[in-house]
Amino acid sequence: MNAAPDPHTDDSLEAANRQYDRSRMPWMIAIVLVGFLFIGCIVGGPIVMFMLYSRESARRTQCEANLKELAFNMDTYYGVHESFPAGWDVAENEDPPQPGWGWPAKVLTVTGAVYPSADALDKTLGSVLLQNDQRLELLQEAISGYLCPADEVYTYQGENHPDRRWVHDEQPVPFGLTTYVGNAGHLHDVAGAQPNTGIFFGNSRITIEQITDGQSYTIMVGERDLTQCRAGSWPGVPNPMSHDGGPSIWSVVAGARPKINAPPWNSDTECGEGFSSFHPDGVNVLMVDGSVKFLTNDIESNWNADAHSPEQGVLQRMMIRNYGDNLPGQ
Repeated sequence: MNAAPDPHTDDSLEAANRQYDRSRMPWMIAIVLVGFLFIGCIVGGPIVMFMLYSRESARRTQCEANLKELAFNMDTYYGVHESFPAGWDVAENEDPPQPGWGWPAKVLTVTGAVYPSADALDKTLGSVLLQNDQRLELLQEAISGYLCPADEVYTYQGENHPDRRWVHDEQPVPFGLTTYVGNAGHLHDVAGAQPNTGIFFGNSRITIEQITDGQSYTIMVGERDLTQCRAGSWPGVPNPMSHDGGPSIWSVVAGARPKINAPPWNSDTECGEGFSSFHPDGVNVLMVDGSVKFLTNDIESNWNADAHSPEQGVLQRMMIRNYGDNLPGQ
């Protein structure tokens, strides 16, 4: 008995395809893709966030390590000289005033750095520049311990901000970059050898005994980023008599007037003269006792020109070494 013929035996491939309902395919593909995306967000999202968090955590840890190493070197310097280094040198009887060594260069003398040595600081920075020899290249060197890894230090090919470059032989010259600047104090419009209320200013040689608010409460050094806020230059100050903008005392110090992570530079109260960083929500600061604290952007900040004012914000008080001594009746 012959079997019944298969009705599809003679069907062509095109006919067979027409029998399959292909209208469902786009929906099936879409459902599969959405499923993969959903699973990717559930599984991959936390992984990406963890990787980003780990990267920032590592950068912040290294930045803290840099500051602690700086604290160690500062302590060594203090042991030799019995004071903290001057914020910047102001030579007597110079007209016009020449560039002066800054505190970062002075601290390097206890680290075994190739340059500058303690003997090199016997000559003014201005006189070194006038010689126009190989030391000029040494003054442009990048020093890893002075660079926070969270910052975009290669924004300007690893050099300092164009507005912070020094004029040498009538040409702007980049000098060694630093993303760590010292606490000059709360007074803003000061330069030269005028005293201030912080740790580093012109010809300052502050001692522990002068820091009466407590070493754990007084800021010594903090961060400033390069990309938005111009960072600084470790050799020193191009013009020790200027507090106005670019090549001035702000190359090595910060003042108390700007808030933490203030908006990018557009006036003399903004971040180019204060503390800032690329860490989320705040900056690392090194206290006089060698501890590192993280100050958030929302720390109370209320600048007042009068150091005696009880209205000074928390940030400003931390940048005045003897604020408690200034309050009437205390």
